[in-house]
Amino acid sequence: MNQEARRREILKKMARIDRMERGQLTEEYRERYRDGELVRLGPYYKHQCWEDGRNLSRRVPATEAPKLGKAVEGYHQFESLAKEYAEITIEMTRQAETHESKKKPRS
Repeated sequence: MNQEARRREILKKMARIDRMERGQLTEEYRERYRDGELVRLGPYYKHQCWEDGRNLSRRVPATEAPKLGKAVEGYHQFESLAKEYAEITIEMTRQAETHESKKKPRS
């Protein structure tokens, strides 16, 4: 696949991402003793992200976690596609500059 076609494909994939959220969603468990037995409680979900130079953290209900997890995954996928798009575009730019510098000026 040529570079221009790959760029178009990347843009189409980016357009299909309909939910995004920055940060990460983590699953936490807690251990407690009940009736002399160690019991594992959870999962509890926590969403963390950086906003305005601060690390924000919030608890997420278990019912909301799957949707939020997909949104976080969407953002990471978007970032990855954007990086690939930039790399291809930079490579194309450099190839064009090299090609143009090799041309002989007309007299």
